[in-house]
Amino acid sequence: MESIRPDNTDPIPLRPAPNQFGTIMLRFVGSLAVAIAVLAFVYSR
Repeated sequence: MESIRPDNTDPIPLRPAPNQFGTIMLRFVGSLAVAIAVLAFVYSR
Protein backbone atom coordinates (compact mmCIF):
# COMPACT_ATOMS: atom_id res chain seq x y z
CA MET A 1 0.00 0.00 0.00
CA GLU A 2 1.49 3.31 -1.10
CA SER A 3 1.48 6.40 1.07
CA ILE A 4 0.27 9.56 -0.65
CA ARG A 5 2.42 12.62 0.06
CA PRO A 6 1.99 16.22 -1.10
CA ASP A 7 4.44 17.68 -3.61
CA ASN A 8 5.64 20.43 -1.28
CA THR A 9 6.66 19.94 2.34
CA ASP A 10 5.51 23.37 3.55
CA PRO A 11 3.80 23.21 6.94
CA ILE A 12 0.05 23.68 6.93
CA PRO A 13 -0.82 27.11 8.40
CA LEU A 14 -2.88 26.67 11.55
CA ARG A 15 -4.30 30.20 11.69
CA PRO A 16 -5.28 32.61 8.93
CA ALA A 17 -3.13 35.67 8.39
CA PRO A 18 -3.96 38.68 10.62
CA ASN A 19 -5.31 40.57 7.60
CA GLN A 20 -7.75 37.77 6.79
CA PHE A 21 -8.80 37.56 10.45
CA GLY A 22 -9.55 41.30 10.48
CA THR A 23 -11.62 40.99 7.33
CA ILE A 24 -13.60 38.10 8.80
CA MET A 25 -14.23 40.04 12.02
CA LEU A 26 -15.28 43.13 10.04
CA ARG A 27 -17.78 41.10 8.01
CA PHE A 28 -19.12 39.42 11.15
CA VAL A 29 -19.62 42.72 13.00
CA GLY A 30 -21.18 44.31 9.92
CA SER A 31 -23.67 41.51 9.39
CA LEU A 32 -24.46 41.47 13.11
CA ALA A 33 -25.23 45.22 12.97
CA VAL A 34 -27.46 44.72 9.92
CA ALA A 35 -29.32 41.89 11.65
CA ILE A 36 -29.87 44.01 14.77
CA ALA A 37 -31.11 46.93 12.63
CA VAL A 38 -33.58 44.68 10.76
CA LEU A 39 -34.88 43.15 13.99
CA ALA A 40 -35.27 46.61 15.57
CA PHE A 41 -37.15 47.84 12.48
CA VAL A 42 -39.48 44.81 12.51
CA TYR A 43 -40.06 45.11 16.26
CA SER A 44 -40.86 48.84 16.08
CA ARG A 45 -43.65 48.35 13.53
